[in-house]
Amino acid sequence: MSDASLEIEKAVLARWELAAGEIDRALEENLAVAFLGSASSGKDSAIRALFGIDFGQVDPIPGSTEEVRVAAVDAEGRLLVINAPGFGDVRADVDKRARAAMEQLDIAIYVLNCDGGATIDERRDLDAVRALGRPTLVCLNKIDLIRPGQREAFVDATLEQLGIQKEDAVITAFDPLPVLSDKPIGVQEVVNWIHTNLEQDGKALLFAKNLRNRAIACESMIRSAAKQATLAGAIPIPGADATAVTAIQVRLISNIAAVFDHRIDKDLILFIMGEALAGSSKGFIRWAVTAAKTALGATVSGATTFGVGKAAVAFMENGGSITGTEIREIFDLQAFAWKQNNGNS
Repeated sequence: MSDASLEIEKAVLARWELAAGEIDRALEENLAVAFLGSASSGKDSAIRALFGIDFGQVDPIPGSTEEVRVAAVDAEGRLLVINAPGFGDVRADVDKRARAAMEQLDIAIYVLNCDGGATIDERRDLDAVRALGRPTLVCLNKIDLIRPGQREAFVDATLEQLGIQKEDAVITAFDPLPVLSDKPIGVQEVVNWIHTNLEQDGKALLFAKNLRNRAIACESMIRSAAKQATLAGAIPIPGADATAVTAIQVRLISNIAAVFDHRIDKDLILFIMGEALAGSSKGFIRWAVTAAKTALGATVSGATTFGVGKAAVAFMENGGSITGTEIREIFDLQAFAWKQNNGNS
């Protein structure tokens, strides 16, 4: 076993049980996501695009009403989805159980029908839900019905009407016209926003694990981990950066395994990280060793983490049948892509 392999094994053994414990705790969290908006805005389509469920066929939790329906996405009932009309009407009319769910929501997704434009009632609704202090995303839905040349002006004007910053809005078409797209538009951007706003509370993994599209769920986790590793790699103390980056990568692989319902153990992590970082790859790692000198460096840390994450997804998608050579090829391709897109620091 090479010196590099021994170092990776030592670092993984020191971290993997801690990472597994973190995952267990994360999956024991409770999460409530509310989808708000007027009739025909596309709330049901949004829920279907994200979670792969037909909300109209999901049994509501006892206590919800016709106006506000609360349903569990997962079998354990930890992830609740709330489907509601305008928020102002909700607070006045719903029964105690549904109102309690609304008060305890973690994230609010307000879906607006672009074809009808924003109204005074919708501005009122948004002001009411934001008054709760919860992260609120506006989905400008059915954007496919707006002519391409008019979309930018429409978006700017609508956000100004609603008092929403661009970073808290995504243009979407959860059920687009078939001639324009054969799949929903804007889902990855919605997932990215939700992941960012749930990560600090430790609820991002529970959300990701219940998404319809596992690759989209993992993309947010990989990019977040790569950014964290970039910051860790900038630590000007040789050794401290490597320890922090390894911890991030172990946790990332463990999270990806959890999303794919794959058993998490040290052998799995060692195989993926060992093949990617200490195998016979002559591509990115050779460049990284030359570039890093005494410390990993921000770009190397971010790129290796991104490459490891992408390799882990490929491993899970192939049911664990992927070879070491294939892992190294995927790692090199993705790590160099991250380096190219994120500078040479």
